[in-house]
Amino acid sequence: MIINRYIQRSIFLGTLGALLVLVSLSLFFLLVRELNDMGRGGYGPLQVLQYIVLRIPGNIVEFMPLAALLGTILSLGTLASNSEVIAMQASGMSLKRMLAAVLQASLVLALIGFLAAEWVVPDIESVARKIENLKREQATALKSNRGLWIKDESSVVHIQAMLPNGFARGIEIFELDHDGKLLSTLRAERAVPREQGWELQQVSRSTISTQNATTQTFERLLYEGNLSPELLQVLTIEPRQMSSTALYAYLGFLDENRLDAHAERLVFWKKILAPLSVVIMCLLAFPFVLGSQRQSSNGQRILIGILLGLAFVVVERLLTQLGIQFKIDALLLAVVPNLLFLSVAIYLLIRKQSHGVGIGLFAAGSH
Repeated sequence: MIINRYIQRSIFLGTLGALLVLVSLSLFFLLVRELNDMGRGGYGPLQVLQYIVLRIPGNIVEFMPLAALLGTILSLGTLASNSEVIAMQASGMSLKRMLAAVLQASLVLALIGFLAAEWVVPDIESVARKIENLKREQATALKSNRGLWIKDESSVVHIQAMLPNGFARGIEIFELDHDGKLLSTLRAERAVPREQGWELQQVSRSTISTQNATTQTFERLLYEGNLSPELLQVLTIEPRQMSSTALYAYLGFLDENRLDAHAERLVFWKKILAPLSVVIMCLLAFPFVLGSQRQSSNGQRILIGILLGLAFVVVERLLTQLGIQFKIDALLLAVVPNLLFLSVAIYLLIRKQSHGVGIGLFAAGSH
């Protein structure tokens, strides 16, 4: 229907405008921070600019719920102030159909955010980290499309995937002599950090001599290299930057090694439920525009949106910290903020109706 598309188009444009403001502010503060590191190592003005641009997709995904909230409040508020909703009502459009149009728009925004988080952000953030590493002058590390290469004294270490907290998958270690000739190769499926170095698991070691080559297999083997924790931390991908599929595989890795995965599991469920947060934010914006006066300014609507968004962030982070502290179920922690604000939205809708704001909910002066 044409009116549905018009409402959805208004929400999309409002959300886009909110994203431009929020992302621009975030990138400005990021630029100020990065300028302090400009000139260190190979981190020059061009690298700073590249790094800032590469952070845009991640910021869009991060601010999508708040932008959807602000965009819905502004777009619907503008329609109400311009008496456009009165014309919609005159054409026979009911509150339910308006709400359905809002929910359809929210689903599109939620899908965009989810797909960006899954397919765009992980690769883009990987390139951004590679550029950021230049300021740390880590010449002993090289990141390529086929993994990470690190020079560790007389050995060369190849890591297929560097995981959070110093864990790694797909490790190859090439031991060289003083002349650069290959002495042995060591391959391990995974590595777990220990105080003395790495505990390699499912290991195959081939020793090469002038006469022959021998191969040995080990269930576990300790590698006491000189890889600095600082270097590994710089090169490590954070759970929030991983796709949900990669994070799920990482959770399996932690469970196999009987390691604490509570924080990572919480990040996983937040990623899965992120689209629901966008939908709830749009739904939450709806009652605040119902029955709004023509005199209501965009500034007031923006203030309402910001306060609601801040409340959601505060509640979510508070519950996260309490959940991590007391080991509360990760899925429950991820669901509770969404259910709480969904309940608030439903309550406000019912309250508006109980106060007699019927079909003309958007009409100026009706409440």
